[in-house]
Amino acid sequence: MPLRKPIILSCLFIFLFSLPAYAQDDPETLRVAIKPSEPWVMYDTSLPPAQRKPVGFSIDLWNGIAKELGMKTQWVYETNVRDLLKSVQQGKADVGISAITIRSDREQVVDFSTAMFELGLQIMVKPNASMNAPFKVLIQQVGRFITLQNILIFLCVLFGIINLRWWVDRLDGSGTKLFPHSYWHGLSEAFWWSITMLITWEAPKSKGLARVVDLAWHFTGLIAMSILTGIIAAALTIQAVGGSITDEKDLPGKRVAAVATDAPRDYLEKIRARVVPVNTLNEGIDKLLDGEVDALVHDGPRLLYLAEKINKKDKKVAVLPAVFNNQNYGIVLPNGSDSLESVNLALLKLREPEGLEDSFHSKLKKKWHLKTN
Repeated sequence: MPLRKPIILSCLFIFLFSLPAYAQDDPETLRVAIKPSEPWVMYDTSLPPAQRKPVGFSIDLWNGIAKELGMKTQWVYETNVRDLLKSVQQGKADVGISAITIRSDREQVVDFSTAMFELGLQIMVKPNASMNAPFKVLIQQVGRFITLQNILIFLCVLFGIINLRWWVDRLDGSGTKLFPHSYWHGLSEAFWWSITMLITWEAPKSKGLARVVDLAWHFTGLIAMSILTGIIAAALTIQAVGGSITDEKDLPGKRVAAVATDAPRDYLEKIRARVVPVNTLNEGIDKLLDGEVDALVHDGPRLLYLAEKINKKDKKVAVLPAVFNNQNYGIVLPNGSDSLESVNLALLKLREPEGLEDSFHSKLKKKWHLKTN
């Protein structure tokens, strides 16, 4: 009996000292704050947190980072960017990830990882079946094409070609002369010849070098007219799609929807657009379709993703090709976080190509149909 007590105490002593070793084998759990932002973070908000199963680009990316770090994840659910930043800043979460734009004012209260996605703002508009002031568009595009520099270049080329044609006409040994022998009278007639040949193909009865000059000058006219026609056609197409809005320069004074808590709103206010704050992008799209706003501005890849979903049956919205105010998404950490360097290293590894295959990051972009311009 006396021997049993020391044996029991020894076993208890060994067990207690072995507990830290077992605890060290368990992966550390990081609390990661997320907020809904399709297709970056998506989950059923009607379900209690314990039953939610978040998916999306940012979720997959973080799971890849957590695997690199050898850590587990506990999701912390927030409703908007502002609450997500506060959650990380106040220590309620160790990390935050969704579609969070890296900005100087935010960098003052939290730390950001290196860029996890590069993008710019784009404009969503409602297609307009009837062209809005096509004659005005025509004048604008022709005006952009006919600049002082282009006029001077054209006049120099024209002066050279009429001199060349008059000189070639004098060398013609066939006896068929188009222009007067005197220089100034000859240039006057050659000028009208050049205009005719530039626009139409009324070929004179010429041979040899004269015929080559005629054909070359007419071909130059065809190229110039094709370029001008293409520019006008493209402008009219955009006008048909976006009404009077073709790029960010048309936004000042227009009614533009933007999510109230997101970065695009600040940009729109700076350029003096008439900002209509909305709580979600879906609310902004509804206002656009109902004609309450002229446009919706947000991060380009997300607008393109939503437009593709909305337009599966009918073309209800369009995203203009202009990309502006380039920015980056980042992962949020507390100021001075010890995890920043390890998160950055894991993120860089996931963005590096895997031999001849695409990187983990590139595969995620394809999986979630994220398009960048």
